[in-house]
Amino acid sequence: MADIEIRFHKDMLVLSAPVAYTLERQGIDTAHDAEFVNLIEPEAVEDALRLEVMAGAQCIVTNTEGLCEARLAHHRLEDRARDLAAAALESVRSCKPQHVICEVGTCALPLDASDELSREQHIAQYRDAVSAFGSDDFDAVLLSGLRSEADVRCAVEGARRATARPVFAVVDLDEEGRAAGASIEELAEALSQADVAGISCAAPCDAVCDAVRRLAACVDVPVLVQFVVRAATAAEKKRAMLGAAIPGKPYALPDDLAHAAIAVRAAGAQFVRAVGQAAPACTGALAVAVSGADCLR
Repeated sequence: MADIEIRFHKDMLVLSAPVAYTLERQGIDTAHDAEFVNLIEPEAVEDALRLEVMAGAQCIVTNTEGLCEARLAHHRLEDRARDLAAAALESVRSCKPQHVICEVGTCALPLDASDELSREQHIAQYRDAVSAFGSDDFDAVLLSGLRSEADVRCAVEGARRATARPVFAVVDLDEEGRAAGASIEELAEALSQADVAGISCAAPCDAVCDAVRRLAACVDVPVLVQFVVRAATAAEKKRAMLGAAIPGKPYALPDDLAHAAIAVRAAGAQFVRAVGQAAPACTGALAVAVSGADCLR
């Protein structure tokens, strides 16, 4: 594996989409078995990840979004974090990607930012989840689905206690470009504590570009954009091909993502990723759009 840090502020890079949607289309119940599938169906996970590599993603992300103990406990898997992480890493490494990124999603516990005990409980959730990956034989940690400024701070602190590898922190934004009522500018200081500051949003491209420009103006670290894809029906795709806007689905076609990738690059982003109901074709559109391009910030 190459050291991903040497590529910061240089070439555009694409992260693989979550494999959950691909697995769902194969009949796997990812709502209940998202992480457990790493153990019981590793071949299915590997096949889905290979599609992402073939699509052009340089950074392959592990299928471990729900690795925090609080979330594993819902499936009675809280004592299997290391097994799940090891299996997920093995699936990624079998694809021989340029970069391996370990994903940890929000712990989803209630957080009282004014209470030290509450903060420490959150930090421990993220610390233990990142620690489950063992040695630093990976390129970076991706903290995704973060819900607020306080959540970002706890997640980054927890990851820092577990690894010296770069930390990507991604906060979910609503259609108005806010998280838990906080603006981009209010979130920027917390995001700047990570090595890569990221946003995840289902809003149309113009709104996402505005958020990227505002974030890039506030932080010195590279910026990651996750486009939340909502799968379009066959009829909606036909309408989109004719130029009609699909309400609530600004990325109905892979071409929409290609245009969005070019736009957010111009706005200051370096890393791009399709999430939600994103198929390998979505990753491929992003990869083609930024292939061989340097970031502009």
